[in-house]
Amino acid sequence: MKNDYRNTIYCSPLEDLEVKKKILNEKICHEHPRAKIIYNQVKDKNGSYNNKFMEIYNYKCSYCGNSIANISSNLFEIDHYICESSFESKEIAGKIENLVLACYDCNRSKSNFLIKDEYIDILSPDLDKIKDVFYRDELFSIQISEEYNNDMFVKSFYEQLKLGYQSRRLDFLLINLRGLCEKHDGKPHAEKINVILRKLQQKRNLTSFKE
Repeated sequence: MKNDYRNTIYCSPLEDLEVKKKILNEKICHEHPRAKIIYNQVKDKNGSYNNKFMEIYNYKCSYCGNSIANISSNLFEIDHYICESSFESKEIAGKIENLVLACYDCNRSKSNFLIKDEYIDILSPDLDKIKDVFYRDELFSIQISEEYNNDMFVKSFYEQLKLGYQSRRLDFLLINLRGLCEKHDGKPHAEKINVILRKLQQKRNLTSFKE
């Protein structure tokens, strides 16, 4: 299995996304046969479908890997992977196959960034190829792999989503430390890990996208 830059060793891997999204889509269509835009059903934070969609992505941003363990579920949004303006109608754009889970920062940074046709599969957060495009370095920052290091479109995507920002590194470290705390809960050295966790949380709160 490929290393996924979005996951720590304590995170469950993303699995069977296509199948799980298809099952949710069928459920929505069965319960709301007149619904035409699936996006409208899934984006409603007060509805059950929003939580089910988040569960498919293990409650983590499909672009940067930030988790509901770090930020409120209200700061997660449903993103049109290929932007709405690329389609003839909102109904087609809003099909579940084109929807992914994104944290507020990634979704707002990505905005209406247009994915070129030849990069749709390469950069799709639902497919394995993106694991070859980005990786975590030894300091836990997201980097572009050597294979794509000179690819200007990949670089523009990376910069648009601000994947190289310090906040992405801190988010990953926080998830990692939370997993470590849970693993060693009740052991004598657990409090030391918690102290580091709290310090990182304070640093993360002081970090903004003005880096």
